[in-house]
Amino acid sequence: MNQPAGTPKVRVEGSAPLLPTLAAQMKEAPALMDALATEFAPTATRLSTQRAYWLAFNGWITDRLAGPIMEGKVRAESLGEQAWAVYASSYWGGMELRENWGMPPVIQKLGMSVSSPFTEVQQGVAHNLGQRVAALSGGGDHCLQILPALMRDDSTSGTLYPMAYNAGVQVVKTEDPPVGQRRAHRPPKPGAVRINTRDFMRVDYDLPTPQYLKVWRSAFERAVTAEPVAYERAIVGEPGQADLRDIWKRGVLYGNTTWGGDANDQWTREYFDETVQWSSVLNFGLEAVGLAAFVAVIDQDPEAARRSVMGNALYAGATSAWLLGLLDTGGKMPTVVAA
Repeated sequence: MNQPAGTPKVRVEGSAPLLPTLAAQMKEAPALMDALATEFAPTATRLSTQRAYWLAFNGWITDRLAGPIMEGKVRAESLGEQAWAVYASSYWGGMELRENWGMPPVIQKLGMSVSSPFTEVQQGVAHNLGQRVAALSGGGDHCLQILPALMRDDSTSGTLYPMAYNAGVQVVKTEDPPVGQRRAHRPPKPGAVRINTRDFMRVDYDLPTPQYLKVWRSAFERAVTAEPVAYERAIVGEPGQADLRDIWKRGVLYGNTTWGGDANDQWTREYFDETVQWSSVLNFGLEAVGLAAFVAVIDQDPEAARRSVMGNALYAGATSAWLLGLLDTGGKMPTVVAA
């Protein structure tokens, strides 16, 4: 970790649901969390509201950890701890949202009724993470073999769908109908994030783009320009498989079912703005993973495949943990104290 000079060290006191099946894949790493919280501390002081601390910390963590992974600087042995940091901070972000702003209507809309200890949800995360770790253990060629299935996984565990869905959620919050569901009391924020069903694999952010994402955007452009037939083949797939353009559309549009309209009525302006920013930051890594998957499949590049699978594994428990935080009314919010 890059500890800022003169920044006092802090310690995070808190926990997240971790059944034995999940703990076998995802190692609890308090020292890593403390180091991340210390590095995040200067950013935390600039938040417009401290009631968005865990939301912001979670988005910051995904970008902070995804960058070195997508640059090829992280060993697979470190992945379990890093995935736990994303999982735990996601869980705390969900708790923070519910405790400060109430249960979002999305939970009722989707008819969710899972309860502690959330066995099925945790086992699902363990299965997904274990599958990816097994591929990484086999090397880049094994990652190449698993990538086509991950690209067509139309859930938040895939390499394509979560990129489209998460960016689509920001558009729903900020754009006017029929593209979004901006509420009348929210000032327009056109272009906070640009994504639509027409421009496959294109996302734009009203934020500085990190270097690792720029690199993968360029690699993606080189691959699809040099091998247009292989690119199209990767999108269409084999007979009977879902077309990736359809998965992209479903991901973008699903935001209208979940986080549109009344989902943010009770939020303050400050929390709304922090949500849009940090959820967009969270998408940086998701986009890099999706781009790298295409580069790997088109060029049959084992190293690109390895980085895409590892990046995808980093996010394995992110969405599920947010859900657990929202639903776990018996959970206890963490605290940050001086080390």
